[in-house]
Amino acid sequence: MGTVVTLSLLLLSIAVFHQGEAIMCHRCYSAMGGCSDHVVWRMYPWRECGPEFCVKVIEQVPGEEPRYLRDCEHNLLKSARHRLRMPVLRRHGYCLPARKNDPHNPLSTTDSRFTYCFCNDWNGCNTASHKSVSVSLLTSVSALVSLALWRIL
Repeated sequence: MGTVVTLSLLLLSIAVFHQGEAIMCHRCYSAMGGCSDHVVWRMYPWRECGPEFCVKVIEQVPGEEPRYLRDCEHNLLKSARHRLRMPVLRRHGYCLPARKNDPHNPLSTTDSRFTYCFCNDWNGCNTASHKSVSVSLLTSVSALVSLALWRIL
C-alpha cells in the first residue's frame, strides 16, 4: 500500500513540476561562415526556441548562390518581412514557397524565390540528422526504477 502511495505522489509531482519541452534550433545566416546548406554545428550551438518550430529560409537569388537563414519561428515572426511571407500552413517537414502579398497581382499567391522549411521533432532539426531522447521521459523512468530498487533492497 505504501508503495502505491509513494509512486502516486512521485507521478503527481512529475506532472505538476513538468515544464514544457523546448526545441533547440540553430540560429545563423549564410553570410556567417559555416552556415550554408549544411551547418557547422560546432560554430553555431543550439538556442532554445520554446515549443514552436525551427525554421530554415532559403532565398534563391538569380545568378547567385542560395542564401540561408536559420532561426526560431517566433523570432522570424517579429520581422514584418517574414511575418508577411511565411506560409500559413506550418507543419513538421513542410518546405513551402513564401506567400506573395501583391495587391497589384492578387492571383499570384506564392513567391518561389523564398522557401520556408519547418521542423520540430528533434533539437537542431533545421540542419541536423540525429534524434534526441525526451528529458522528462528519461527522468520519469529513472526515478521509477530507482524507487522500485530502493523498495526492493
